[in-house]
Amino acid sequence: MWKPWQQVSGWGRASNERAIGNARRATTALSRRRVERDEVDLYLRTREARLVPVPGAAPRPA
Repeated sequence: MWKPWQQVSGWGRASNERAIGNARRATTALSRRRVERDEVDLYLRTREARLVPVPGAAPRPA
């Protein structure tokens, strides 16, 4: 008996493996982006915390 899923099973498996690989690469890229964004945020917060107001200086514009 002819079973169409047996003929395309190689294509389906290869397609699924490519999709899994793409998902892994995307997850890695997004994770790296998130880490970089968090590092920049931390740097800016620590930099802002180190700013010491100078007596008699004009207030910082908004």
